Amino acid sequence: LTSDEMMQRCIKGRTQNSNESLHHRIWSYSNKAKYQTKRHADFAVSHAVADYNSGYVRSCLDTALGYRRSAVTQAQLELMEKQMKEKRNRGGKKRKREVDTSYEPGGH
Repeated sequence: LTSDEMMQRCIKGRTQNSNESLHHRIWSYSNKAKYQTKRHADFAVSHAVADYNSGYVRSCLDTALGYRRSAVTQAQLELMEKQMKEKRNRGGKKRKREVDTSYEPGGH
């Protein structure tokens, strides 16, 4: 982190990289583990950008029209955010691999 401002953003739970949300959406439409064609990559990027922009436009439109979230909507959004954070935290644990004695590097 290069500045106090960046540190404050990260402490508040925001991302250091403003494009991280868009990158996450792109990778959600494409599989990192398998080879993807350029056509598939272009589709993933186009779809993610359209999805990302529609959310931004929708929130700007709601603000411009003066819509306020109801208590029920706010509670639902908070629940969804909590579930996403829990899901993200669950996936981080890695299992230890069992030792396979049938293969040893350099063993003949």
